[in-house]
Amino acid sequence: MDTREKRSDAKAASITNRATASAPTAAEYVTLVEILELTAPYEEFEAAASAAVRRLEVEGIRELVSIRFCGGPESTEIGAILTFSDRERMIRHMNMVSSWGEFKRFFGIVKPLDVRVYGRLSGDAETWIGQFGDIVSRKFEDHTGGFVR
Repeated sequence: MDTREKRSDAKAASITNRATASAPTAAEYVTLVEILELTAPYEEFEAAASAAVRRLEVEGIRELVSIRFCGGPESTEIGAILTFSDRERMIRHMNMVSSWGEFKRFFGIVKPLDVRVYGRLSGDAETWIGQFGDIVSRKFEDHTGGFVR
């Protein structure tokens, strides 16, 4: 290997190390898997969810890395999957969206029935979720393996 190749390899390793040093590890992620009961027609839910997601894409916290809703016109329940890359920033998200008209509309159309937590919630996030009642059915807090890209 000549000197140029060694420098190139060292530079690539340095860039990789800097990128991974600031990126959260899989152990820091928290995923909420929710079951939501529809209390209005599916079309109203679809419109409310779309408006909420559009606003989140523009104004939401960077640590909300993924949000998905699954269901269809015949559904009486909707699945929701939210993934955060930083459990400490989840409460910022929760407090922020609580004041948005899009989320007031959204939570007027759904009733949270069940939440499973994959990762460890902060105390503030647990309290916030608790406002909907005793809906956390399972917690899988201890990270045993995985990766994120």
